[in-house]
Amino acid sequence: ISLSALNSIPVRFGINILVKSAEDSTHYINFTSGSNDLRRPVHHTIQVENLGAREIPVSVTIRVPVKLVNTDIWSNTLGLKVPGCTVKTEDPTETDVLKKLKETQILNCSVAMCSVLSCSISVLKNRVPVIYNLTGEVSSAWLQQTQLESVRLVSSASLGFDTKQYIHRFTKSKTLINTEVQTHVEVIKVYDYKKEIIGGAAGGLLLLALITLGLYKAGFFKRGYKELLKEAKTEGQNATPGEESALPVHE
Repeated sequence: ISLSALNSIPVRFGINILVKSAEDSTHYINFTSGSNDLRRPVHHTIQVENLGAREIPVSVTIRVPVKLVNTDIWSNTLGLKVPGCTVKTEDPTETDVLKKLKETQILNCSVAMCSVLSCSISVLKNRVPVIYNLTGEVSSAWLQQTQLESVRLVSSASLGFDTKQYIHRFTKSKTLINTEVQTHVEVIKVYDYKKEIIGGAAGGLLLLALITLGLYKAGFFKRGYKELLKEAKTEGQNATPGEESALPVHE
């Protein structure tokens, strides 16, 4: 084998890097149905680690849904900016975004306009994690157009490196260099008992009126009145003279 042939064989170094959702990310929030001006604090925390011995430069791309159709998902996006990262926006890849959202109940960059953060780590050191904190307040205004009671708000992150110089040690590296941060957003319906209370009271009064009408038509009240007169007459006839004289006499 010639020396020139040996020089043409590429040599790549094995690496072991990963990106994941940190435990302090917000996993669940809820809103009350019918309220479009509510806000809930949400944190999406992304952690990048180097579990190998070799220190390497790494690029990180983070995508965060920020607008559904024409309605903002976050009440402010200042907390979605990371120092040292460039920011741009991307339109959703789906055309009928609301239809797709109702099918999947997943609010990600395929159905929403996204903020894309491009970050660079010049040297990712061994066992020294790099943290990206995305924080803000999620608004309830965008939920009305979805007509859904449950949606998953999903941000994503992916790692990039020089594939000509490095190769990931694990064959399933795609699951290690790509991750998602999910927040379950639930709409809670508050049951209004006023209609049932008013309806029950009205129904009770109507039933009482029908029962009273039925008794009246059956002569119940007439018989009762006649019986009272008969009892009064009988008591008057059976009264003793002494009892009659006990009544007051007016001059």
